[in-house]
Amino acid sequence: MAAPTVPVERIATLSARAGEAWWWFGGLALIKVASNQTEGKYSLIEMLWPPNLEVPLHVHTHEDELFYVLEGKIAYRVGDVRAEVSAGHTVFAPKNIPHGFTVTSDEPARYLIVYSPAGFEGFIRDTSMPAHDLVLPPPATPPTPAQMEALSTMMRDRYGCYWATDYSSK
Repeated sequence: MAAPTVPVERIATLSARAGEAWWWFGGLALIKVASNQTEGKYSLIEMLWPPNLEVPLHVHTHEDELFYVLEGKIAYRVGDVRAEVSAGHTVFAPKNIPHGFTVTSDEPARYLIVYSPAGFEGFIRDTSMPAHDLVLPPPATPPTPAQMEALSTMMRDRYGCYWATDYSSK
């Protein structure tokens, strides 16, 4: 029996600095493996966030998230569970469960995210600017209330993701 052929675009061997680099909400997102490479099963993103950065509680209705911390310390909340984790720790955030986190180390935190199924990497592309280098972006002006409303609507309508405060009223 012959081995099945796999399209070349689905095979990836990436160096540590390879991937699609985006400056995303004050951090650096490096899309390592995207939906088109996995038949939509999962995507892999490497993140770098600065100290004290907070990702507010939010809910994904389409995908589970798996976080694997490479460097730094991060305080996660997933549902009613709270945990401060560091390098080598894994945190799983199932879909439909509110979760968020804060970088608590004095240095940036670097971690991997697996989204399953894939697709949320589109939100990264839709809400980012291409990174000119694999460093944290320069400080940005916080979004206005109107910009946040537009972002929340797009996040909900296109990606099935809600801020936990919005989701609790559904």
